Amino acid sequence: MKRTTRKRQPHRQPNYLRKLLYLYRVGALPTNALHHVEIRHDGWCRHFQGQPCNCNPDIRLKCSVPGNTN
Repeated sequence: MKRTTRKRQPHRQPNYLRKLLYLYRVGALPTNALHHVEIRHDGWCRHFQGQPCNCNPDIRLKCSVPGNTN
């Protein structure tokens, strides 16, 4: 029996995580604070089936509490 090899696809970060990391990089979400962030996925996003996000979610900062260093 011939063994077939399948190429693994590289692990991609979900879109919402990439957006959050970008906000940290540009300083919109300081690292020395606690943030409440609302992430709104599209209705057809694979996130709702337990798979990685494949939509372009809206991210909204609800509030921040400065000075928390947990």
